[in-house]
Amino acid sequence: MAKKTKKHSWLKWSIGTWAGFKGVEYLLNHPHFIRDFKISMKEYFTNLSEFIDSLQSLKANSAQLQVELKKAERTVNQITKSVDRFEYKLDPRIEKINELKKHINSEIDHLQDQILDKKRK
Repeated sequence: MAKKTKKHSWLKWSIGTWAGFKGVEYLLNHPHFIRDFKISMKEYFTNLSEFIDSLQSLKANSAQLQVELKKAERTVNQITKSVDRFEYKLDPRIEKINELKKHINSEIDHLQDQILDKKRK
């Protein structure tokens, strides 16, 4: 069996020591690091919780909007049907009104002609 060699163990040890030293040095120079980190994590989780609540509210409002849109669509369809029915009933009456209007205009023209004929004589 081959013997395992520890290549560059001194390099690993020196990098680990240096990183540990720098980490301790940072914590000593920033004594409120843990407190600030704890506060920032609390704020993060509070904001995350508010975001989740907002998403749930958005889902509920979207569902309510869909329901209201379906109601509005039914209402618009009913209004359209009513207008179509009204126009269907109204068309014959409008035709009759136009016929009467033509008849009245022709009668007025006839009377005017008679009046003019009398004035000429």
